[in-house]
Amino acid sequence: MLLYYCFFFKTVKTGFKKNSGQLKDILSGKGKPEILFTKLLSGIFLLGFGTVTLFEKRNVDLEIFALTWNDYNTSVWMLIAVAIIIGTLSAFKKIYSSNNSDYSLPSYLPLSFVLIRTLFLIVYEAFFRGIVLFVMIEDFGLVPAVIVNVIVYALLHWFDKKERAGSVPMGIILCSVSIYYHSVWPAIIIHVSLALSHEITILINNRSLIKKSLS
Repeated sequence: MLLYYCFFFKTVKTGFKKNSGQLKDILSGKGKPEILFTKLLSGIFLLGFGTVTLFEKRNVDLEIFALTWNDYNTSVWMLIAVAIIIGTLSAFKKIYSSNNSDYSLPSYLPLSFVLIRTLFLIVYEAFFRGIVLFVMIEDFGLVPAVIVNVIVYALLHWFDKKERAGSVPMGIILCSVSIYYHSVWPAIIIHVSLALSHEITILINNRSLIKKSLS
């Protein structure tokens, strides 16, 4: 578990060092799309492989990966709605300008980013709020498991000042809903709702960069 996390942490750190850790870096022309995609694909592979490996080694309850919509009460849907609102408003009117007036995005980027990012977030939560959280609860108890989970989650967001502050409460919320419903899916849906509402709004705001590449 620690090995997969360390490799992924190094990938995230490298992405930020090369100014390609986030979508905004690509839109502003500071970073390269291939580095961002490498980070996402590395996360899918490393965390996905880590999830499968731990699942095979430990007697993990399959129910944590079961999607049962009927079991989710109003509080989950409220959290999802709030996540979408926060994600959208935090990206509202955000337009990134490049020093190069001829800079444009590759036409494949928006759709491929959204698809790969969605898969990444599903695997990401399956690892952190799925296999890691519940294995650690079994080994160390509820409170220590949540504390460690939030710390390792926050460390991955340490390189961005804005995300650094929000990662702790976000980590606690995602752990809480996973534990309450004994399922990773509420955390997945909340995280995907927050991230993609933010990033799709940014892509829409900066759609002129796509038009340039098509012209």
